[in-house]
Amino acid sequence: MNIAGLLGIISGLSVVTFVISSTSKNAKVFMDPHGVVIVLGGTLTVALLCFPFSRLFRAVKIVAGKLLGRGEYDYSDMIDVIVNAAQVYRTNPKSALEGIPDTAHPFFKEGMQMLVEYGFNADDLDNILQNSIDGKKKRDMDEVKVWHTISRFPPAFGLLGATVGMIALLQTLGEPGAQDRVGPAMATALVATFYGLTFANLVFIPISEKIHEVAAQDHVMRNLIKEGIHLIQEKRHPLLISEYLKSFLDPKDRVSVGNIESGGKNGKMAA
Repeated sequence: MNIAGLLGIISGLSVVTFVISSTSKNAKVFMDPHGVVIVLGGTLTVALLCFPFSRLFRAVKIVAGKLLGRGEYDYSDMIDVIVNAAQVYRTNPKSALEGIPDTAHPFFKEGMQMLVEYGFNADDLDNILQNSIDGKKKRDMDEVKVWHTISRFPPAFGLLGATVGMIALLQTLGEPGAQDRVGPAMATALVATFYGLTFANLVFIPISEKIHEVAAQDHVMRNLIKEGIHLIQEKRHPLLISEYLKSFLDPKDRVSVGNIESGGKNGKMAA
């Protein structure tokens, strides 16, 4: 569970609730359905014009998993898994798959399967792994583009809703008692702008940024795995593999990687 994502959702709802309850004598004015319909309906309409329905469905489907799924990738743990596999592969290549934990990254499992079971040479293996990385990156960027595009429209439709409300207000200014209705009518007209800014800045933009961040972390992880599999195939010493893969990490994170000479993080590696 991504605690930060959950706290972000709770914080966003709390901010909106506080703003509505503390800045208005009558909170019911924010319940006006016209603003929500104009903002969300207009945004959905434009999204359907910009993207195929299947792509929109896929983008919506992955949101919950990436917002509330895993937190940051544990690169250090993945390096330990790679080093353990390298230790086994040097002595008994056919059994290298057996020691890979179920929680390991699927890309590592696929790569090791191509290495151990299919016996691909270095060039073919590199081409396949790189194509897989490039394809995954493109799919991730497509998802980011969907949400980035969607996030641009709610403020515009919020302004449209305010404009429509102001037009309706101005049409009644010549009627008796119109001056008493100006304030409430303007407040209602601006509700659409409020929803447009809220949905853009508290929903769609954060989703876009979160998906981009998860995609960037996954790209680093897959490149780390690819390099690790090449080093395993070359039967390099696990200590060299560990030190090489640590270069992918920030200096502060490198100390958490298991030390081979001391038996590794889980005590499974030997010198």
